[in-house]
Amino acid sequence: AMILVGINPPSWRRETTTTIENFTTMKENLVLLEEVREATHIREFTVKQRPNRRYDTRVIPRGLKEGDRGLRRPMERTKEEN
Repeated sequence: AMILVGINPPSWRRETTTTIENFTTMKENLVLLEEVREATHIREFTVKQRPNRRYDTRVIPRGLKEGDRGLRRPMERTKEEN
């Protein structure tokens, strides 16, 4: 028993495009890719800013004056300080 294999003729795109055209199109796509990445970066930055702005609207700003006491981070004590 033999299985018949049908071979389709090449498509119109394959017949009409050349390797040079393909190469130039790929270069153009790489240039456009940078623009898409930049737009995505800007969109991501604005999305990340929204929660920050919402949080900042609820925060009561309090300024520090000279002489105010504040919390300091505990630092390792050395033998000289003891």
